[in-house]
Amino acid sequence: MFSADDLMALIPGLALRRPVFHSEADFQHGLAWEAQTARPELAVQLESRPVRGMHVDLLFVDPMDGHRLAVELKYFTDRLGADVEGERFDLTHQSAHDVRSYDCVKDIARIEQMIAARYAHSGVVLALSNDSWYWRAPSRTGITNAHAFRLHDGSVLSGSRAWGPKTGAGTKNGREAPLDLSGTYTLKWRDYSDLPVQRGLFRYLAVPVTNMLE
Repeated sequence: MFSADDLMALIPGLALRRPVFHSEADFQHGLAWEAQTARPELAVQLESRPVRGMHVDLLFVDPMDGHRLAVELKYFTDRLGADVEGERFDLTHQSAHDVRSYDCVKDIARIEQMIAARYAHSGVVLALSNDSWYWRAPSRTGITNAHAFRLHDGSVLSGSRAWGPKTGAGTKNGREAPLDLSGTYTLKWRDYSDLPVQRGLFRYLAVPVTNMLE
């Protein structure tokens, strides 16, 4: 069985070879290549469509037992310019932190749904970022409109996650629905790479998702 733990064991090697990515698609291909190189027997599907209206960034199928691991990726970037082994990287500052956090939590809910529908046996949501907003706990103690979707280190996600009552229509446009989680997830960020430039520290968040009925 190729599990979330097996995938996470590949992260240090990936970080050595690819300490930074140009885009989320680049991250997706880099991770797929790393897994395929380490485990040539795996069937690796990019942008898999297990059923109409549903897709998953990566699906790893272990032919030994048929286990299917669904992986959703997020790449949250802050402004960065760096040359790494002769390759130029120019990352932009992505705004709308609240919206991107909502989408990350939605990925957890989607993988839960895939597992419940038996399109996957397990999964993991993997976010990579050089923007400390995501892993740093808010300095204010008050509840914000996007508090239910905060991803900072040590936060716990469970139950129904919904926008606060004063959230603007523009912020939640297309994302109005609360997100219902079956499991409980304590979030932990880990160091990925540290480039010798401003905002060069990258950290990653891995959220394994398992079958709640097992």
